[in-house]
Amino acid sequence: MSGNNSLSQKKVIMFDLDGTLAQSKSTLDSEMAYLLKELLDVRYVATVSGGAFQQFKIQFLRELRKDSNLRNLFLFPTSSASGYYYDARRKRFFKAYGHVLSKSAATKITHAFSAAFREIEYAQPKRTYGPILENRGSQITFSALGQRAPLHLKQRWDPNQKKRLRIRAVLQRHLTEFEITIGGTTSIDVTRKGVNKTLCVKKMEERLGVSKKQMLYVGDALYKGGNDYIMRSAKIRCLPVSGPAETKKLIRRILAS
Repeated sequence: MSGNNSLSQKKVIMFDLDGTLAQSKSTLDSEMAYLLKELLDVRYVATVSGGAFQQFKIQFLRELRKDSNLRNLFLFPTSSASGYYYDARRKRFFKAYGHVLSKSAATKITHAFSAAFREIEYAQPKRTYGPILENRGSQITFSALGQRAPLHLKQRWDPNQKKRLRIRAVLQRHLTEFEITIGGTTSIDVTRKGVNKTLCVKKMEERLGVSKKQMLYVGDALYKGGNDYIMRSAKIRCLPVSGPAETKKLIRRILAS
């Protein structure tokens, strides 16, 4: 990481959620909530994740401090396929846009997963925790162990992504008109073509009138093959972190800059 001077020029700080602000499917801790409150007083903040808006509410919004400046907060669920902005008058977040999948598209994606499983002779885990395939409106998400699987089990299932890369390779042949990305620890996300995490950059440019030079993205999977890697193509500065603890250190550096 470079010095504080460059951080002081960033007006928009964009964060991945799972593995960056919080552990996978876990809520923000109180220290992170405090640091985000301090950051929202001086910067625009965006959170980008493959999770649905309901997951944002449970994992993120409910844990923020009540005195946080939500006018400076922007939420991009389902890998930026939808965006939620704060309405100060009504004191709530509203859906600013959404690239909803048609019923036929959702059906095609679901059938493609079934075909991929048959082709590679994929063996489903003996025990799962919640839905394996979830239609999030603007995204279909495969979660190998289910949406509510314990973190320690998810971390062991596919640490090198080999299982998901194999599934994705088959899906890419069946779903040429869709974006297919590996997300989180056990997930594969499918959205409309051109709809991926980088869309939030364009939306923030339009909403705030800021340039890409004034944006920073922070994520734990910015390496090649990681679910944050595509943000490197957005032509904004990207900083990798190893987890929430390192993210906290970075926020403190930004606040001090």
